[in-house]
This record gives sequence, structure tokens and C-alpha cells, in this order.
Amino acid sequence: MRLRVIDSGTYSEPVQQALERVLTDRLAAGEMEPTLRFWYRDAPAVAMGRFQAYADEVAVDYVDEQDLDVVRRATGGGAMFVEPGAVITYSLYLPRSAVPDDVAESYAELDQWAIEALQSLGLDVAHEPLNDVVHPDGKIGGAAQLRTDNAVLHHTTMSYDLDTEEMLRVLRIGEEKISDKAISSAEKRVAVMSDYTDASREAVIGAMTDTIADQLDSIDDSLSGVVEENSLRTP
Repeated sequence: MRLRVIDSGTYSEPVQQALERVLTDRLAAGEMEPTLRFWYRDAPAVAMGRFQAYADEVAVDYVDEQDLDVVRRATGGGAMFVEPGAVITYSLYLPRSAVPDDVAESYAELDQWAIEALQSLGLDVAHEPLNDVVHPDGKIGGAAQLRTDNAVLHHTTMSYDLDTEEMLRVLRIGEEKISDKAISSAEKRVAVMSDYTDASREAVIGAMTDTIADQLDSIDDSLSGVVEENSLRTP
């Protein structure tokens, strides 16, 4: 069995989130091989978890003023503010049989290759249960999953150079209006890669691609094999 690697495709947040479900269903139906996809956005946006309430998660007036897309994911987890060129998002579309049944174990296992890639660039990062990628100075990223009878979608977004002040304007942190002190406190819980490495975002993605090519068996022995580069075409 081969693991295909896709590193192309710049679309709006609604299109990208729709592709997540389409590609998961294609794999489940046997119409697509196991795939790792890096994907790219054309505008800032908010991706909300499947079970979250819109007004509880975003600063509604500010989001409307900025004309930001707010899109509900097929997966659970929290709301995330994303910007083109400032985050790294990847998705794994895998057979259910290749993923541990234990959810906590699967989060750790499916992000381990990415963590090792970041560590190879000198980033002091680790997995923190249930689904976070963390640096001693704060959270760098988080993952979420969708499980169907025959497939698992596992996607992770990590901050490369995210504007944390803008993130805090967009996302609510539990108060109708937040003080400068609250913003400062929240910022300390978020870390961005560019503060700790000189590697470009493209170089980070390159290191991740090289790592998964070398360590496919760290995901599952059944996925060891040929890694191919492919371009994405919208279904």
C-alpha cells in the first residue's frame, strides 16, 4: 500500500473544509489511496469545531467587519484562526484499520512524524494529550479527527508565524471585551515556530515531507512503501 503526498492546492476555507469530507469519503469507498495532504488558504478565516456555537467562539461584529469566512469543520475540537502563509495544515486520510482504536493513542501516533520533523530543525516541541503540539513557551498547534466505518481523517494546524494579536481579536476568550492584560496573558499560551527557527515555512514543510518518507512505519507498518508526489484537483 502506498502513501500519496500532496503538497499543492490553494483554495478558500469553505472549499478546503469541503475537500476534507470528500477525500475522506473517497478513501472509505476505495476510490483513493492513503494520502497525506498539505493545504493552503487564499484568505484569513476561522475554522470551527463541529459542535461549537458560532456566537460563543468568534467576535461576531469584528468577524463581520473583516468579512472573514467562518467554516464549521467535519471534526470536533476548538475554533482556530488561520492566515495564508502563517500556518501549516496537513491532513492524513487513512484506512480505519491502519489507525489505533484508542483515540488518545492515535493522536500521539499520527502527529509523531511531524513532531520529529520539527525537532530536526531545532524546535523543542512535543505531543501533549489529547491533541496538542506544544513548545515550552506555549501551544503551537492542535489536531482533530473524523472517524467513519472505513476511514479516518486526522488533520493538524500549527502556527508558523500567526498574528496572535489578530487571533485574539477574532476569537472570543470568554469575555465580551478583553483587557490588554487579558490579551497579554492569552498570548503567552500561544507559540509560533518562527520565534524559534530560522527555517522558512517551505523548509519546515520540506522537512516534514522528508521525515514521513523516511518513517512511514511510525504511522503503521501497513503504510510503508512508496511515497509519491501528486497535484490536487478539486473533485
